[in-house]
Amino acid sequence: MPSVTTDEILTQVNSQLNDIGYIRWPKDELLSYFNFAQKAVVLRRPDAFAVDIDEFICVRGTKQTLPNDALRLIDVPANFSGNVVRGPYDKNALDSNYPAWRGGKDADDAELYLYDERNPKTFYIYPGVTQGAKLNVIHSAAPPRVTRQQNDDGKLIDLDDIYENALTEWILYRCYSKDAEFAANPAKSQMHLDAFKTQLGEKSQADSAVAGKTIKE
Repeated sequence: MPSVTTDEILTQVNSQLNDIGYIRWPKDELLSYFNFAQKAVVLRRPDAFAVDIDEFICVRGTKQTLPNDALRLIDVPANFSGNVVRGPYDKNALDSNYPAWRGGKDADDAELYLYDERNPKTFYIYPGVTQGAKLNVIHSAAPPRVTRQQNDDGKLIDLDDIYENALTEWILYRCYSKDAEFAANPAKSQMHLDAFKTQLGEKSQADSAVAGKTIKE
């Protein structure tokens, strides 16, 4: 659970900028950067803001669509019955062994799930289920925008405290990007962006850590 407030992060950034009184970078501007920073973290670490749906209601068949606020699928651990769902399963292997698998519509529980990150809001299950079958689904989502009033009221950040440094580095990157006309600031901006990436690792590594290995057997 987070324990750091958005205002504590903005104060820390302001201190590093040495901008007493928030003159060069007003607090509203820093808060805007903070909102973008949380999204930038989730883009690289989808598990940073995960939504766990205990009763995801399926449509009939194999093709399922995540909620509108979802960014990408993280996992489908089990059916509502408690039976485990294995995956992510390799599509080519399923195509080879069960060419007509997409036509299934009558199962009570799914056994496998398939996911392609090129189509992030859609996933497939096998066998295809009846209308209203339920799954436990975990997906990432964009953190809600923090308003100035929420910030002033002591709003906690939506991500875990472990991302505090990464958020700070990304906001500083944006701040110095604004002042690119000053000779030293492009280098400072890049330095903070590099630090942000170092904090999180590259997105591909994060995705691999979250997704795990595809089942091909």
